[in-house]
Amino acid sequence: MKNSIQSTFEKRQADFQKEASEAKSNYTSLSWVRVALFVFSVVSIVSLVNNKNGEAAGAVLIIAFIIYLVLLKRHSVLRFKMKQSKALEEINSHEVKRLHNDFNGLDEGRKYYQAIHPYHEDLDVFGKHSLFQLINRTSTFIGEKVLANWLSNRGSTIDILSRQESVKELTPDIEFRQQFQAYGMVGYGAEIDHQPLLNWLREDSKVKNTAFYKVALAVLPLATIGTIIISSMGYLQSGVPILLAFINLGVLAGLFNKVQDISKKTEQGYKSLNSLRFHIDMIEKADFKSRQLKALKETVEHGNVKASKIIKELQLVLDNLQNRSNLLYIIFDVLLLLDVYWYIRVNAWKRENQADIEKWFQTIGELDVLISIAGFAYSNPDFSYPTISEEHFDIKAEGLGHPLINAQNRVINNFEFHGQGGICLITGSNMSGKSTFLRTVGVNCTLGLMGAPVCAKTMTVSDLRIFTSMRSQDDLEENVSSFYAELKRLKQLLASINDETPVLFMIDEVLKGTNSEDRHKGALALIKQLNLAYAFGFVSTHDIELGNITNELKGVKNYSFNSEIIGDEIKFDYTLTPGICKSFNATKLMQKMGIQIPD
Repeated sequence: MKNSIQSTFEKRQADFQKEASEAKSNYTSLSWVRVALFVFSVVSIVSLVNNKNGEAAGAVLIIAFIIYLVLLKRHSVLRFKMKQSKALEEINSHEVKRLHNDFNGLDEGRKYYQAIHPYHEDLDVFGKHSLFQLINRTSTFIGEKVLANWLSNRGSTIDILSRQESVKELTPDIEFRQQFQAYGMVGYGAEIDHQPLLNWLREDSKVKNTAFYKVALAVLPLATIGTIIISSMGYLQSGVPILLAFINLGVLAGLFNKVQDISKKTEQGYKSLNSLRFHIDMIEKADFKSRQLKALKETVEHGNVKASKIIKELQLVLDNLQNRSNLLYIIFDVLLLLDVYWYIRVNAWKRENQADIEKWFQTIGELDVLISIAGFAYSNPDFSYPTISEEHFDIKAEGLGHPLINAQNRVINNFEFHGQGGICLITGSNMSGKSTFLRTVGVNCTLGLMGAPVCAKTMTVSDLRIFTSMRSQDDLEENVSSFYAELKRLKQLLASINDETPVLFMIDEVLKGTNSEDRHKGALALIKQLNLAYAFGFVSTHDIELGNITNELKGVKNYSFNSEIIGDEIKFDYTLTPGICKSFNATKLMQKMGIQIPD
C-alpha cells in the first residue's frame, strides 16, 4: 500500500512541476508585453504633447492605463498560479520523503520547544527527526501554533473524538487537502505573523473630517480631469488644471502619514488575504459531514454576503495601498485622489468586519491542523485511531511501534497495563530496547490524545497526562550534575501529580548518576512513593534486585528486554517479555570496543 501511495505522490509531483514550468513561461512573456506597453505609451504621449495634440495624448494615457490594469491582473493571476504549482510540487516531494522518514529541510519547530515541558525533550516532539516534522503540514502561522499546542497538551475526550471524526473525513480527499496547503504556502507562509494585521484591525477606524474628504473626492477629480480636457482643446489656460493638481496634492498631504501608517502595518499580513479568501471559498463550497467541520464552516457564514467576497474587498483596498510607489499610481493619485478613496473605503470595511476576520483566521488555523493530521493519516494507512477509555489508568496496544522508525526496521510489541499506582519495572541489557519502548508508548499516547492515528494495530488509552524523565543532562553554566538534574526532574514529576488527571510517567535508568547502593535505596523509595500516587507508569533499570519489589507492592510488574550472544555477535529481538531480564551484554560490548576483560 505504501508503494501505491508513493506512486500517487510522485505522479502529482511531476504533473505540478509541468504546470509550474508552463505558468513561468507565460509569466515571462507577459512581463515583456508590459514593458513594451510602458515604452510605447511614454514615447507616444511625449510625441503627441510635443506636437500639441493634447486630446490624443490624453486618450493614449487613458487607454494605456486600462490595458495596464488588465495586464496587471492577468500577471497577478499567472504569478499566483506559478507559485501555487510550485507549492503543490514541493508538497508532494516532501510527502515522498516523509514516507521514508526523511525530514531534511523540514521545519523542526524548535521555537515551540520548552526544556521544562513534561515530555518535549524525551519524546522528540520538536527538533531534528521529530514528531513535529512527521506530522506538520500546516502552512499558516496560526495553524502551526495550534499544532504545537495540540502536540504539547492533551485534548479532552470530546475534542479527541471530534478531531478523529474530522480527520477521517478529510484523509481521502487529497485534492482538497493539498490545495488548502498550497494556498497557505503561497500567501501565508508559516513564517508570516498575522498579528500586526490583526492589531491594525482592532485600532479605531473613525475618520476625522469625513465630510470634507467625501466632498473633495466628489468634486476635485472631476474638476481636474475636466479642466485638463478643456485646456487641451484650447478653451482654458493650462495654469488652471495645474493649480487644481496642487490643491489635490495639498489634500493628499493631509492624509499621507495616515495612509503610510496603514501600508506599514499591513504590508506583511495583507499578503495572506488572497490565500485566506481562497481558503474561505473552499470552506464555503465544501459539503462537510462531521460536526467539527460543520461548526468551522458556520464561522465563515456571513448572512447573505459570502465571507470570501468580504475578504476580497479588503484585499483589493490594501493591494492598491501597497502599490502607492508605482509611477502610474502616483500620477492617477494626483488626478483622482486615490489615497482618499482607499482610505475612506478601508476604514468603512474595518467598522463592519474587524471582529469577523480574527474569527476567520482562527478557523483557518484549526482546519489547517486537521488537514495536517489527515495528511499524516493518508501516508500511514496501517496506523489506527485509538479508543479513548472511560476508565482511568488504562493502556492497551496491539502491534505497537515507534512512528519515527522506518517500517522495515520497526519492531512492534503488544502491551496491556491498568490500575492506579501500577508500575512496569523494565530490566534489560544495554541497547536492548528499553528506552525506545518507553518512547514508543509516550509518542503514541501523545498522538492519540491529540486526535491523530497511532502506530499500532489497535490501541486503547485513557485520559492522562504524560511525564518523562529520560535524558537528564548536566549543566555546566548552572554547575548542575546529571544526577542532580535527574533529581530536579523527579521532583517536578512528583509536584505535577494531583487527584484530577492521572499521570503516566516514564523514568529511564532511574537514578543512573549515583553509586549502586544509593541508586537501589533511592529507586526503591521512589517506586514505593509512586505506587501510592494518582499515577502509573514505567521505570527502567539495570538493577535486577529492584525486581524483588513485586513481592511487596501490589500493581508492580516485571518486564524485560533480552539479548543473546552468539559467537562474537550480540543479537537483540527488542521484544518486551514478562519477568526479570536474564541476559546481559556489558562485558561483550566492552570487549567489542577493544577493552580487554580478563576471564
